[in-house]
Amino acid sequence: MSFLGEFPPEPIVALTPELVTSLRERTQAVLSYLVQTNSISAYFKESDILSEFRDALKLAEGGENPETLFQTYHDKVSLSVYEHYLPFVSRFFEQPCRTSAVENLMAPGLPYFIAHSSGTSGGATKHFPKYRHPEHMSTSTSQTMQASNPTSKHGGKNCIAYSLGYRQVVESLNDNGDVDRRLPVCLMSTGTIRMYNDMAIERDNIYQTIRVPNNSSPLAVSFIPNYKSFLFMHALFALQEPQVELINTMFSTIFRDFCRVIDEQWDILVQSIDTGSLPELEGTGHVRENLLRFLPPSPERAAQLREIGRTVDSPGWFTKIWPSLRTVVAISSGPFQTVVPELRHYIGPNVVLQTLGINCSEAFLALAYDHRDPSLYKVVGSDDIIEFLPLDSPEESKHLTQTWNVEFKNKYEVVLTTRDGFWRYRLGDVVEVAGFDPRDGQPVIRYLERRNVHIRLANEITTENQLRDAISSVSESVGVISEFCVSPDYRQSIPRYCFFVESRNKSGSSPASAPSNLHAYLQNHNENYLRDSQAGKIATPVIRLLKQGTFGDFREWKIRTTNVASGQVKVPPVVWDEGTRKWLEEHVVEEY
Repeated sequence: MSFLGEFPPEPIVALTPELVTSLRERTQAVLSYLVQTNSISAYFKESDILSEFRDALKLAEGGENPETLFQTYHDKVSLSVYEHYLPFVSRFFEQPCRTSAVENLMAPGLPYFIAHSSGTSGGATKHFPKYRHPEHMSTSTSQTMQASNPTSKHGGKNCIAYSLGYRQVVESLNDNGDVDRRLPVCLMSTGTIRMYNDMAIERDNIYQTIRVPNNSSPLAVSFIPNYKSFLFMHALFALQEPQVELINTMFSTIFRDFCRVIDEQWDILVQSIDTGSLPELEGTGHVRENLLRFLPPSPERAAQLREIGRTVDSPGWFTKIWPSLRTVVAISSGPFQTVVPELRHYIGPNVVLQTLGINCSEAFLALAYDHRDPSLYKVVGSDDIIEFLPLDSPEESKHLTQTWNVEFKNKYEVVLTTRDGFWRYRLGDVVEVAGFDPRDGQPVIRYLERRNVHIRLANEITTENQLRDAISSVSESVGVISEFCVSPDYRQSIPRYCFFVESRNKSGSSPASAPSNLHAYLQNHNENYLRDSQAGKIATPVIRLLKQGTFGDFREWKIRTTNVASGQVKVPPVVWDEGTRKWLEEHVVEEY
């Protein structure tokens, strides 16, 4: 993983025999660990999808060597989806939840927490029990946590905008009806932070009274459920601290909302620092006193900020506020790259925009490889088994490719077998192999898109990448587009694509011509779109311009209506559900 000031070696395009052997042995060791530990789990013993694998293992006298075990796994375990695990995971939510019913369910013992998906795309929330594992099987977690909140060599501070809230608590009861374990149901990031730092929910009242020495915000901010109040308080304590070196918001879209809070609430923020007082904000009452103890009046800092002024039109404004700012940690690849020009305006060209990796509710997939290229990641090879399904192959396990067999520049869907009980789980993420790390041979990849995220009105299929490239092609005429999503539009007799866009500029050079240019771009880059549009099945797209701040308001709306913690709500690239579409329509200010 590339840390600030370090540059990794250039990826190689082919593996040496020694690296092939190393990758094979590592994968076999991980599989041996998984089988040895997870074979006591209810899922391993009872799952229909593992029946052939279990039967094959019984035939091995005295156990199997790693090579044979891997071949058995390859031949006997089919691809799976969430529905295969749902009957098991749902036991955690039965009332009452008995320890005897959930202990050793997906892995040995009881989980530390239960991760839930954000459900942003409108689908049902998925749940993933997450267990503690030995240090040698948790290296990706360790590296991610260290990179997310590093200790400064110069006494600088980090602004870490993460949530410690949870959706609910599952109480596991023993035979006497007493609580064995309280399991928070929360975001993967929240649970990982809690597990890594051993932050039991029973001690939350204590955590809310302290501030980690190298952090600008007291921990109480992480317990604020309201999204905009959460961002306001992180911004307030960051502005109070002139020695901020790193800001971590996980996603570039959240950092963009953070920037806009500072822009729009500048006078109130500076006044609060001057007087040591707080405005009345929704969702802050329960932590207000704990916040105020870390906010003494600071007229000197307020005077510095007033002298700097709200010079948002000047590129690199944040480097005037924080002269030591060196790094912003925020995923800015794939669907998050459209906001990068706006972020660059705030932080200037010299602040490093770095991602931690590809992390999802199911598992850690990859770590950042080179901070100079935010779309470049290195596959994690120590915690889970990661396999690759070629996009042009039948969707069957026998066509899976291993890390030592993937090919340079080929595209694959990622498949995970994780230490938390999931076996050959289709993640749905599509990546392109950009080479291999010459130090250990692990594939270096570029994240492309979700496999099944697309829009289809006739016989065409237009992918997330094609939609993003299309809207980027007209960005100048519409205005610099910071975020967008697409929805089908059936208001006319012929259906069309509706692009909901939020522009950083108030207007572009020629917005009226943008729809026809979009239409031409899609025709030139998608043969089926061309054929169907020429046949009169698809009309010229419509662009519906949203008022500035709409997608930030959307994140707040989704957090409030779905009871998701602040920090991980994403705008779906393609919107199908009626509720989200109607909400967006209410914020349209102009249509082309």
